[in-house]
Amino acid sequence: MHDSQSHSSASLRRIEEICDVRHMLCRDDIMWVLHYVQQKVAQGDPALLELPKPRLLRNFQYFGEVSLLLLKRPGLNYLEQDNIRQCLMEAMHGLIPAKPILPSS
Repeated sequence: MHDSQSHSSASLRRIEEICDVRHMLCRDDIMWVLHYVQQKVAQGDPALLELPKPRLLRNFQYFGEVSLLLLKRPGLNYLEQDNIRQCLMEAMHGLIPAKPILPSS
């Protein structure tokens, strides 16, 4: 039980970092989010099961958009950071707190 709690805590810290606009996203961040969402879907996470179908479709749309972005471009453009971050957050909708707590400066 302690391991799952620490994993959840570690996941939450990683999500907070990825959602922080001061954090420069990298390919590993995107891969981590895609894997996180894929795991939650495979586990049948109750948070996803509670989402209405239109919202689930939007999550899938953003999941696909970010996946295609990885295939099309080897590097991340600085100007795309906000758009990518928004897509990642939309793909995780329902799985993360509505407003993740950002680290204090």
